[in-house]
Amino acid sequence: MSATLTTEDRNAATRLAIQSARKDLLAFIMLMNPSFSVGPHHRVLCDELMRIESGEADRLMVFVAPRSSKSLITSTYFPAWALGRNPYWQEIAVSHSDDLATRFGRAIRDIINTEQYGSIFPKINIRKDNRSANSWGLQHKGKEAGSFLAAGSGSGIAGFGAHLAIIDDPISEQDAYSKARREALNEWYSSGLRTRLMPGGKVVLVMTRWHENDLAGHLLSLEDDSPMADEWEVVRIPALNTTESLEKLEKARESLVSQGYLSQDYTKLKLGSSFWPASDHKDGFHWSTEEIIRTKNNTPSFKFDALYGQSPTNEEGNIIKLEWWQNWDNPSPRECEYIIQSWDTAFSTKTSADYSACTTWGVFKSGLDMPNLVLLGAERGRWDYPTLRTKAVSKYEEHKPDSILIEKKASGQSLIQDLRMTGLPIFEFQPDRDKIARAYAITSLFHNGRIYAPFKKDWAMDVIDEARTFPTGSHDDYMDTVSQALLWMRNGGYVSHGADTWLDKREKEIYNKESSRRYYI
Repeated sequence: MSATLTTEDRNAATRLAIQSARKDLLAFIMLMNPSFSVGPHHRVLCDELMRIESGEADRLMVFVAPRSSKSLITSTYFPAWALGRNPYWQEIAVSHSDDLATRFGRAIRDIINTEQYGSIFPKINIRKDNRSANSWGLQHKGKEAGSFLAAGSGSGIAGFGAHLAIIDDPISEQDAYSKARREALNEWYSSGLRTRLMPGGKVVLVMTRWHENDLAGHLLSLEDDSPMADEWEVVRIPALNTTESLEKLEKARESLVSQGYLSQDYTKLKLGSSFWPASDHKDGFHWSTEEIIRTKNNTPSFKFDALYGQSPTNEEGNIIKLEWWQNWDNPSPRECEYIIQSWDTAFSTKTSADYSACTTWGVFKSGLDMPNLVLLGAERGRWDYPTLRTKAVSKYEEHKPDSILIEKKASGQSLIQDLRMTGLPIFEFQPDRDKIARAYAITSLFHNGRIYAPFKKDWAMDVIDEARTFPTGSHDDYMDTVSQALLWMRNGGYVSHGADTWLDKREKEIYNKESSRRYYI
């Protein structure tokens, strides 16, 4: 028979919990959100963040596998807790978009406005005259105190200072593969954000390591004598335990058990197993080892290494692997629902000039009604403009595509205008990223076995060989047509993906019509 707690006992327990929450970040999180599903990596992360707040360290990088609550802790609870302990601090939160950064700002503001927060950190309020989601100020004991600013990476933050700057995924996956975007971010950090730090200012960088030369890689690679060189603490917790991560996580597990956050039978962590294993929890938050391995087997190795291993590898020169192509060896005609031609243009007959190239693609469905793409034709050459125009018309007559896609650049603009006057279905392609970034954006289609080509055809092997060696090969004309065609098809709805949004409404309407015609290779 269990003893009934008295009111005095409950009040004492509440006071103890509040005292603990003021000192310990994880205790703060558990008091603010009792349903929070805690794992050993949370203890590791909170301990490192508390070292940042206390001044034991001033630079921290956080690389943890996805869906692990790392952003919730680092970019929401931590800045709220830090302001409670340091109400006169100025904080800046950065993400790759203004909207995402503002979302963090709103969440932090809402935490501070709660009654529970007020019981932990009394006499701290959001100023009524300064409380927008992306920029608000604090009041402490009735006096103007600290402030918070949320901004997208690359945006102007002049006029704001920071005792604490939190950078959460400052670059998107697509932009991470663009050298120009990476370099622009690095420059913005060094000449922008870093210059806004107050004396003793602290920086926390949490991000997915998509590329070895991303912001984290850049900062870690700086020589000690560089004016931008800092001493960074690094928390790296991959989805599958390594020798390095296992020791930290197992100590954290034991600590959480002794604190009563985890039950005594919580699964002991093992080398090569999940960093956050399901144990006595069946809440859908935990990663089983089987799930992670299944994901690994169905994800391109470079993407798994980056997203789940937090150890990006340099895949340049081997972005699209030869073995990912599927052979179309059926001599029977293929029934296609949609046909597209993709052009990369260059108006010159000089042997040193780039090629003009064209690839033709068809969309067909198989299996579980999954869309696939098959290469129907390819040709390239060094043609003057009249010959190129004639070639484009003949290619249309050969395949009768639903759409002809031409990049809107100097050499393609005249062709776009001329062909439109003939009534051909011309659509402009305006890439929003560089060639390498576009190639990375379509790798999942190849890796998942969705792209077919007739291996017995020489023209098909020319396309495959160029894709295999891109971007270190001698030519990239075919590859340009491949990436723009596949991106356009994907965004048109047959192979959906939310990362690209440049198709307008009319283009999508035309794209989505079905024609079910037969084509011979």
